Amino acid sequence: MNLQSLLKYGESETLEFKEKFDDRTVESAVAFANAKGGMILIGVSDKGNISGVDIGKETLAKWANQVSDKTEPQLIPEIEVLEFEGKKVVVVNVPEYPIKPVSVRGRCFKRVNNSNRSMNSQEIAEMHLQSTGMSWDRFPAAGKSLEDLDLEKVRRYIRKARVSGRKGFGEDEDPIRVLEKMELVKDGKPTWAAGLLFCKDGRRFLSQAVIHCGRFKDQTLVIDDRLIEGTLFEQVEEAIGFVRKNTSVKFVMTGKPEREEVWDYPLEAIREAVVNAVCHRDYTALALRSGSMKMN
Repeated sequence: MNLQSLLKYGESETLEFKEKFDDRTVESAVAFANAKGGMILIGVSDKGNISGVDIGKETLAKWANQVSDKTEPQLIPEIEVLEFEGKKVVVVNVPEYPIKPVSVRGRCFKRVNNSNRSMNSQEIAEMHLQSTGMSWDRFPAAGKSLEDLDLEKVRRYIRKARVSGRKGFGEDEDPIRVLEKMELVKDGKPTWAAGLLFCKDGRRFLSQAVIHCGRFKDQTLVIDDRLIEGTLFEQVEEAIGFVRKNTSVKFVMTGKPEREEVWDYPLEAIREAVVNAVCHRDYTALALRSGSMKMN
């Protein structure tokens, strides 16, 4: 392990510096376990300067036990010692935990860039569902009924799916039956996914299921913004329309009957970014800045 290389890049989503072992070290271990895993260097300042750490015969075992005793489920980190210019640095390797989230003293943390953030109850529930191969949108929507769905939108989806050949629906198949086959309706109740895809106009099936688009002139000045509601299908198309509206395009004459359009951002990349964001989050912020597009 090249200690100098690690210090060169600084703290990140997978690397943390600590001058000493304390409760914050355990929080970092939990945050790494709830993400992709990571490494904690003890005996290094926040700026990456090696201060070293004094360790005794039982120090490493004591630290490992503290991590295990304070975490639920128990984490068992791998600990080793490196020496640099006569100073000792302890390396705590924390693997990603398969069933999340892991907690410390009843609190769960996640890694965001180079810091640890406390998780709220919704984030905890969603992380657990994802780690067990499930998703909240597969569950029946509390307080909702089939009356909240627009069956004509379902019929339009069926027609498009039949034309594209992606689904083998019958020509006159009942829309509710189709939703049941797709597990979007269970025991006569629509799932959250069904509502997000086929809710009636003017009804927000889930309050935070919107896209907020903004175009920034600089870090603080917004020169165009739009809050997009509706079904996920509608949100995707309107978000792409917002990006197109705020994206420069030049026309190249190639000698062909039609001129060629060259966009600042490839349209397929824009569509893929918007679709991925909408499909994976309740709330999506789409920000456009000069020379870049960012999904938050």
